[in-house]
Amino acid sequence: MKKFLPLKIGPFAWTMFGLQFFYLYQVVASNDMGGMSFSLWSLALIPVSMFTVLLFFQFLSAAFSKSRWGMVAASFVGLAVYDLVIGYQFSSHDLADWSVIADNISSAFSMEAGDVILHSFDRGALWYLFGFFMLFGVLEWRRKTVSRGRQQAPVLQKAILSGVLYVIFVFLPMPSYDPLLNFFRSIYLYYQPSVHMRVKLPDGYFSKPVMSESFSSGRFTGDSRPHVFLIVVESLNFSSLGKQVNGYEVTPFMNKLRYESVTVEPFYGASIQTAKGHFATFFSSIPSISGKEYVKFLDLKIDSIASVLLRSGYSTLYFAAHHNHDFDNEGPFLEQRGYSEYLVVKPFLKPEDASSKIGGWGVEDRVFFKRFFEYFDARLASENGRPQFVTLATIANHFPFNKMQESRRLVFPKPGSISENYANSVHLSDEGLKVFFEELEKRGLSEKSIVIVTGDHAFPLGEHGNYHLESGYNEESFRIPFFMVWKGHLKPEKINVAYSQMDIGPTILDVLGIKGQKTNFTGVSIFFKKPHPLYLIQPYGKHLSVVRYPYKYRFYTATQQEFVYDLTRDPMETRNLVHEISSETLALFRKDLKHIYFNQEVMKRDRYVL
Repeated sequence: MKKFLPLKIGPFAWTMFGLQFFYLYQVVASNDMGGMSFSLWSLALIPVSMFTVLLFFQFLSAAFSKSRWGMVAASFVGLAVYDLVIGYQFSSHDLADWSVIADNISSAFSMEAGDVILHSFDRGALWYLFGFFMLFGVLEWRRKTVSRGRQQAPVLQKAILSGVLYVIFVFLPMPSYDPLLNFFRSIYLYYQPSVHMRVKLPDGYFSKPVMSESFSSGRFTGDSRPHVFLIVVESLNFSSLGKQVNGYEVTPFMNKLRYESVTVEPFYGASIQTAKGHFATFFSSIPSISGKEYVKFLDLKIDSIASVLLRSGYSTLYFAAHHNHDFDNEGPFLEQRGYSEYLVVKPFLKPEDASSKIGGWGVEDRVFFKRFFEYFDARLASENGRPQFVTLATIANHFPFNKMQESRRLVFPKPGSISENYANSVHLSDEGLKVFFEELEKRGLSEKSIVIVTGDHAFPLGEHGNYHLESGYNEESFRIPFFMVWKGHLKPEKINVAYSQMDIGPTILDVLGIKGQKTNFTGVSIFFKKPHPLYLIQPYGKHLSVVRYPYKYRFYTATQQEFVYDLTRDPMETRNLVHEISSETLALFRKDLKHIYFNQEVMKRDRYVL
């Protein structure tokens, strides 16, 4: 046993021990990050978290003790990871989770992604990292401060002992205040689906594909074939509608459109991620719990609203504001599933459009729509009257919402917060929608076209202290607008039954009077006005929610906890009613949760269609 003497603790390890204490102070006192109570159990977790931080850096010192500079490099890498996970937490108000990296690695090296990544970290934490690198670099050079913690023999046994002990803490089913340990635990949980999927699938469930053909509310005859424009606006919040700043309307056009359209309130995005919002919208199906559908399920056989309309005589087109046809593999995936063409706006831009660029994302929506219509004029002329189904996906209203020209910051000329940046940005999106409807009217197409306007997802603006999609799971991360206009055919109407993006495809088929098409669509037409479950996927924190308005059920997979809220009486979701609602209601929600897992298996086994 003499071989397993206590590890030697050097100045660098003690510094990390002290940094963990400072972090805990910041979490509770300075940043009001929450997550801690003052029960005896939570107080006991504080010294445990300090011990695990110390243990991790002792493991590094033991594992790399044979080389002075190897041990210094390992210690600095450990410091960098520790600082970055804290920097992410202080910026997003949520723990760093491996799934954010794993699900976005395919696009992480683009210029736009780099800008998003930079704005996802607290600047103060990054300065701390730079300062500690400089300080310990000088101290190591002059006094060997870092390498003073090198372990004496037997280093292999010490490395194994400390490593095994740390791994035990990672796997222990207990909460922790150690940000590093929580990050490593998220890696384990990400690759352990059995932890999240405690649902027994019935024998023979997948012997037949998932199909449906009931989309008609009986309200529409289908006598005409209008063009259909599906506009999906980046990061469009329902909460922006009607908002005024010093008497100035943030979304004046949408405020007017609200009273000239068929609207749905409340309306939900199915996820907090663009790829999943698009998947739910175009395929009327529950998004995947993890991974991006267009990347993870390359060979998936599934119907889109475009493929159904293509079979019904429509010409189909996807026109994107983002310049990359292959971003998240969206272009190739959609071109194989109903969209005859997937075009990006970049080749259609003119030299004068340079002043309308929004960072590396693209151009303002007003320019995007103008260039689309110039292309669309030529397309119509060559299509011999064939009805068009066009999806228009904007990009300019994208986090961090501050890349427009200074002269175009119209609501807040000198924004001082992300909320003010968002107001400036969404105001330009609102202006772009006005341009779209003006261009449609100029061409005499208003009465010949159905126009649907919605968002790919919402964006939290501090309602629960959160400004990051990756950590949002409350209402503000999912509520988006829905407008449907068919001038001269659809009377303005407000539908007060809750619907989501998954109901858009069936609604289009219903209004067009298209019947007898068997599809894998899960949604229903908004004109049924029938309450039904809405499925919301938060893929990073793995929060799975079901809305049966006004009740909302949330299942946190990491802890297997259940939450139920009454959204009419408790819109901020502060009171958990899981022990107060009837057993029948809770059983219904649990059945809905199983349906999310069933859908995941349908995707994995490719059983949507034969």
